[in-house]
Amino acid sequence: MSRLGFELLCGQVLEALPAAPATVVDAGGGTGQLAVALARHGYRVTVVDTSAAMLATCAQRAADAGGQVAARVAIVQGDAADLPDLLGPGGQEAAVCHDLLTRVDDRAALLASLAGVLAPGGVLSLGFANRDWLALRAGRRGDHAAALRAVGGGEAMTLAEAETELEKAGFGLVTASGVGVFADAGDDDLDPDELATLVELERLVAGREPYRSSARTLHLVARCRVFRPELPGDRL
Repeated sequence: MSRLGFELLCGQVLEALPAAPATVVDAGGGTGQLAVALARHGYRVTVVDTSAAMLATCAQRAADAGGQVAARVAIVQGDAADLPDLLGPGGQEAAVCHDLLTRVDDRAALLASLAGVLAPGGVLSLGFANRDWLALRAGRRGDHAAALRAVGGGEAMTLAEAETELEKAGFGLVTASGVGVFADAGDDDLDPDELATLVELERLVAGREPYRSSARTLHLVARCRVFRPELPGDRL
């Protein structure tokens, strides 16, 4: 994601989260780009990832941000599908999970894990690649075979699919926004006036159709319902 895209997404996440210093788990948080940004705003963030190398980079990124920020970032090596076991059930006020849901084999297990680690009413910020955007991009480039494959399935998701999965996991959708409707990687180098215009445009259309469904990234904010969904281990 471009620098501009990340800043737009981070702004949406900050609007969605409860007030700092709320506890936030960053599921599959990798190198900690989002976690450190949240810690700068006063959140207490625990980054969970399977990669020791990425977590080491995350720790260094937090350290580089200064002692106060680093003190608010914790790292745990483990699978995001095991969050209640790793951090305890129901102990987090919010969770962020970006660019992970479409990369796991069992999406239901990941969402159940996120629901299980959140307190009742806890907030989930969920970001993922938009399959509709992939199909549109391929089709506009004249690669109709790739567009057909994207429409038929693949690693990305559509807004409707994500809504269904969230409902099954015990979440109620609060908002759905797009990131990267018009912005692209090269826009990081725009002059300040053009950049400001693009940012305002992106913010204006983020939650509006048909713009939202054609965005590069979809960002859904959901709230964990009071009841606790069944976790995979409950059936053993």
